[in-house]
Amino acid sequence: QHNNNRKPSRVCWTFGDNRDTCIYYTETYTGQYVVSHGYNAPGTYQVCVHILYFGGCEASNCHAIQVGRPDTCHADFERLPTSAGTNPLLAYFNALPQHNNNRKPSQICWNFGDNHDTCINYTETYTGQYIVRHMYNAPGTYQVCVHILYFGGCEASKCKPIEIARPDTCGADFVRINTSPTALQTYFQALPQHNNNRKPSRICWTFGDNRDTCINYTETFTGQYVVSHAYNAPGTYQVCVDILYFGGCEANKCHTITIPPPQTTCIANLFEITPSITSLTRGFYATASSTPPSRPDRICWHFGDGTDTCIMIDPTLPVPVFLINHTYPGPGNYTACVSVRFLGGCIAESCKEVVIIGAGNMCGGYMTDSLIAPRSYKFKAFSIHGPGDQVLSYHWTFGDGSSGTGQEITHTYSQAGNYQVCVIITTQSGCETRICRPLPVPGSNVPTLYLSPNPVINELHVDFQSTLTEQVTIRILNATGTPVRTYIRNVTVGLNTWTHDLSSLLPGVYTYILQSPNQLSSAIFLKQ
Repeated sequence: QHNNNRKPSRVCWTFGDNRDTCIYYTETYTGQYVVSHGYNAPGTYQVCVHILYFGGCEASNCHAIQVGRPDTCHADFERLPTSAGTNPLLAYFNALPQHNNNRKPSQICWNFGDNHDTCINYTETYTGQYIVRHMYNAPGTYQVCVHILYFGGCEASKCKPIEIARPDTCGADFVRINTSPTALQTYFQALPQHNNNRKPSRICWTFGDNRDTCINYTETFTGQYVVSHAYNAPGTYQVCVDILYFGGCEANKCHTITIPPPQTTCIANLFEITPSITSLTRGFYATASSTPPSRPDRICWHFGDGTDTCIMIDPTLPVPVFLINHTYPGPGNYTACVSVRFLGGCIAESCKEVVIIGAGNMCGGYMTDSLIAPRSYKFKAFSIHGPGDQVLSYHWTFGDGSSGTGQEITHTYSQAGNYQVCVIITTQSGCETRICRPLPVPGSNVPTLYLSPNPVINELHVDFQSTLTEQVTIRILNATGTPVRTYIRNVTVGLNTWTHDLSSLLPGVYTYILQSPNQLSSAIFLKQ
């Protein structure tokens, strides 16, 4: 580029690899000023041209030139396995460089997630693995990151969550589940206990009658660890469970259990006395017997319309005839049942469907209720109306300020007490029926707190019966009243359970306090 169109007399090239050249041209040269250069390796080079023109004018210019593939790079790492017996807080990490032009790392920086980080520099001739060793102070989940700077300037990073586990400790226990109708047949459920939540790989049962078994489980098993066993005779047996966990921890526990003699069998039959198919009043007659023979001590009648009754039988009088009359609120289909309990606990039941046909225009109804959980009830309304009519709505009030709609509805009371439950049934023809019933809700409105084991060695198990759904603050105070632990938990109405690791607490007497704006419970425990 020359304002007076003078031509270059010399063009000098600097190629950025210390292999430069100059080319001379005549004033009559009319071609292009082109040069070729062969590089020994790919990379980015600073290339410059210096032109001397006829007449003495000189000029220069430089550009960064990419030769070969542009550098691209990635970073990754792996956690290396450690041998058995190694401190579980010690971890080894191996960086995994990835560079398209096979450039090596010049520096690798590690962030271990515990504010104890490091950077390691490497030479371009290094040929080993990029391994680092790190000792954590406590178990937990840490965000571990690697940052790799390659020769040539390319940089890349990768982060992963790493679980640093506590040393395995485990326990074992079991409970007996009496779900079999035969006394000699029983079920046991193993209760695994592992601080790192490892699952059982094998559970061995010793039933005390020389007929033992072992069951293997996969690490993906999510069911209950239940086993059934049939004893040949009643008696007292030493039952033991031995649990081997994935990872090698093993624990066992034994209990003495008693297998009682086979239970008494009993039966009952219910008969209906029907004056007419439209009669609202029906009679019921029941018979009952047991083997071996036993005396009934209670009979309960369930008529299917929510008005049930139980009668205790006087042991000093002869057994009465089981006969009762009942008047139903209106036509419909009902299920009537009788339940007879014998001395010794055997209970016999029998049921029968009762059909009452309506006559003429009808307008009425009734409700039933059943307890499905602590303070939770299922209510159902039944309309009595003519065959050409139909129900438009069921509206409920539960006596605690809340309401609902629907023929069948479930409601949970937040506190124990006596409530008035009502339902209004409205039909298409204008029939409106209001039915109310008192409902006593049993229970205590006082929260309860239970700690176990007491004294505690490592883990404290807490059962808290809450009266509200809310957030609570938990504090553990030492003998001087100084807080040594504080927790925040969300509780729901009913039983709430959790476990605290207190292995690091000093031996002594402590106070466990659970508090919220609405609840307060406390208990004393001893740490060994």
